[in-house]
Amino acid sequence: MALSLSVRVIPLLLAAAAVAAAPAARAAQVPAGKEVMVLSHIPGKLGPVRFTHADHATRYKRPDGKQIRCKDCHHTLAAEEPAEPFPDMRCTLCHVPMGQPEKEYAGKPARSLASLKPDGAIDLRTVLFHDQCRGCHLKIPAETLNLATCKVCHPKGLSPDAIHGRYDGRP
Repeated sequence: MALSLSVRVIPLLLAAAAVAAAPAARAAQVPAGKEVMVLSHIPGKLGPVRFTHADHATRYKRPDGKQIRCKDCHHTLAAEEPAEPFPDMRCTLCHVPMGQPEKEYAGKPARSLASLKPDGAIDLRTVLFHDQCRGCHLKIPAETLNLATCKVCHPKGLSPDAIHGRYDGRP
């Protein structure tokens, strides 16, 4: 009986030790020079957004608590993490500049970074980053990160004149 018990328990202990000794999931590597990025693809009165690429890849977690993978944001990657050397993964490789009609990329529609309203103002509902970033951020508990205000990403904040009229300041 004692031998039978040890035959079953020892493999379990060894398996538990191997799991404990296994390295944690590796954080995504951020290409040199991309640790902090200023996203200014969409000119406007709200100003550019400072994106902490390295923090998103190493410190922050997905809403399910798991490590953020490159593919979570760079949705066209075939694998979870890109091979090195890193491919160019800029949004503008597929998505056209603001106000231009969408194009097809790899057989799929790639909409513009943002659309313009008839008066020339940016249609905030169409800003690509709002979909990509807010979709994940809105799942994060408010006590962790409150994205209820535009000022979280846009330090200048939101004012009525920032969302009305032409984005380039022309009347």
